[in-house]
Amino acid sequence: MLFLETKTLNHPVDGDARARLLQQLQEQGLAPLIRTTRLRFFEDALLGAERVSELETALASYNESTIDEPFVRGELFCFHDYVLFLLFENDDTNRAFLRAGIVYEPRTPEPFRKLDSFCQDLRTLLATGAEQNGEFPPWQSGKSPMPQGFRTFVEKQDADTLYTSLRKESMTKRILAASKLEDERARIFLRTARNAHEEGYAAKLLTGNTDSAHVPIQRLEDVGLVEREVQISCRKTGHALFRLPNPHALAVVTVSDATCSECGAPVADENVEEVIAPTQLASSLLEDGSWLVSRIHFVLRELGVPEREIAVGPSEGTGYGQMMANICGESFLIVTRDGDLTPAFARWAIDLEIETEAAHLVIVATGRIHREAGVLLQNHLRRRVSGGQDFEMIVADDAATAGRELESALERVSQRVIAEQLCVLDNSIGLSVSRLVLKKFQFLRTTDETDNFVHADESVFVEPSAPLTLVAGAGASEAINIE
Repeated sequence: MLFLETKTLNHPVDGDARARLLQQLQEQGLAPLIRTTRLRFFEDALLGAERVSELETALASYNESTIDEPFVRGELFCFHDYVLFLLFENDDTNRAFLRAGIVYEPRTPEPFRKLDSFCQDLRTLLATGAEQNGEFPPWQSGKSPMPQGFRTFVEKQDADTLYTSLRKESMTKRILAASKLEDERARIFLRTARNAHEEGYAAKLLTGNTDSAHVPIQRLEDVGLVEREVQISCRKTGHALFRLPNPHALAVVTVSDATCSECGAPVADENVEEVIAPTQLASSLLEDGSWLVSRIHFVLRELGVPEREIAVGPSEGTGYGQMMANICGESFLIVTRDGDLTPAFARWAIDLEIETEAAHLVIVATGRIHREAGVLLQNHLRRRVSGGQDFEMIVADDAATAGRELESALERVSQRVIAEQLCVLDNSIGLSVSRLVLKKFQFLRTTDETDNFVHADESVFVEPSAPLTLVAGAGASEAINIE
């Protein structure tokens, strides 16, 4: 996914001043792509570089006097992992202004500093060449508008709840633990162990008697979802007396005069067994399916979405999770349920989408889709589209599939925003500038992947561990795009 940030400057730059500005930027090491290409074309047409500047001036004069079109509409400045651009525009009142921006990847270091430096260079050059009676105007931030529905969603949440939720999402231990819960067998095992732990049913907790043949207990223990304890139970009745955190604590009990409350025998003579118990972290993640919210939050952050553009709604005790993301001025409503996509859940999601006016509705439910729920969602989609609204609905049955679908949706939004910003330059170079920029970054990613593969091939092979989850081949049964 690509990101775009812009700034505006209320200062007119017309005619020859635009070409001079680009020439000054080139002298400072910022090569203007469009102008450099034009000058090379002029040189080839004239079979020499002697009168290139005269030809550029003549064509600029022709455009402005004959077809009333500016010869220089803007420029691109390409670097390895980012692209700067400069546009000369007019507002609704025909007042001229400048728009400077940067297109960058999530991995691009310090993109805001790069844009600020570019804007400062422009302002210095313009202020030097302009006769100002007063102070030269400053650059204004061109942040993407925050959708009203997203703003309302954030305002309705309790500040303490939002802070706690976002703080938890950034905890590495919680993120790793939530990734292991994508395995349905692990979730079933932990729920069974939790219930047995609460009811004191020792047989279900014994390490030798648990249904854990296909559940990686050690992995669950490594991420803090389960812990091993020592349980003492009555030899006659089998009733669990108490549990100890480790064998060292057992030594303290066995040397005491403590007796069994069931049969009166010394505790040292009762059954001592190792059991598996879910941790507080496991209970917290399983409660109301909050692990699924954690995973989707992690997916959005991995895709490069800033923390400030994600809002996590508090749990309402219904098992439904909710969050919103603001992507380039478009709102994404994401609802989750660790269970079936029932009609009640579908109605709740539709009501919340209507309330927030989200342009994208993403539904993640780990169980099956009830037929009535599917009909409700199809009808809602049809009403939104027939009403002339640009609306997208995505239904996924696990976090990994939701991650792939979100990545595609966010990519489409960012491509559309970049095209809207740069399309004004298409006529200047005779091709789609936005497509040129997108392909540049696509080739960059391909090159980086190839380099990483070569470097990995030269090193000692290490068997990869289970991925945290983003990309995997999705089959038709894994995701349903309702269109």
